Amino acid sequence: MSISDGDWLARLEADATLSDDARCRLHAHQNAVGDVARLIARRLRLGRSLGEAIGRAAAYHDVGKLKVPEEILCKPGRLTQDEFAVMRGHPALGHDMLIKHVGRLAKLAASIALNHHESMDGTGYPNGLTGDSIPIEARIVGIADVYDALREDRPYRDGMTHEKAMAIILEGDERTSRDKFCPLVKRVVERHDTEIAQHWRHYH
Repeated sequence: MSISDGDWLARLEADATLSDDARCRLHAHQNAVGDVARLIARRLRLGRSLGEAIGRAAAYHDVGKLKVPEEILCKPGRLTQDEFAVMRGHPALGHDMLIKHVGRLAKLAASIALNHHESMDGTGYPNGLTGDSIPIEARIVGIADVYDALREDRPYRDGMTHEKAMAIILEGDERTSRDKFCPLVKRVVERHDTEIAQHWRHYH
């Protein structure tokens, strides 16, 4: 079955023990990230077809979280080290769920799921990849994912402004290295930040 054939994700979700609220928040996140990633890919001039494919595949970047216990996924506070270790397993879980499906889009989605938490400086996970060894689709989705995460309201903090989120992505802060993200993607994000904010507001 192809990833584009319809309701296979719904069947995966039916096997997960998430509340309606958790599903709703996960869907808002995946859709916002997919749309922002599509915009970035197009502005990178990767071609309309690949840009559209990255946007569609990016929406499944966190599908592995369906296998993370809800008490960790929706914890109203900071995760413990053990809980964070469980959460860090979601890229590999997502990859394994997606790679079972045939077709180009499924392979692209599996690559994104596995690699979207890798960092250019080698400090990411699960494999500590560096630089160009990180697929371009994952470098794009990595920034889109962090942008949405910074701007979303979380149980333990309010969402940030667009300006604050952009400052962290472009310059880093005490928790985020300025060398975390791909310089090429960062330049495009900086150049088109107003468009990114507009697209993000459709989902929040």
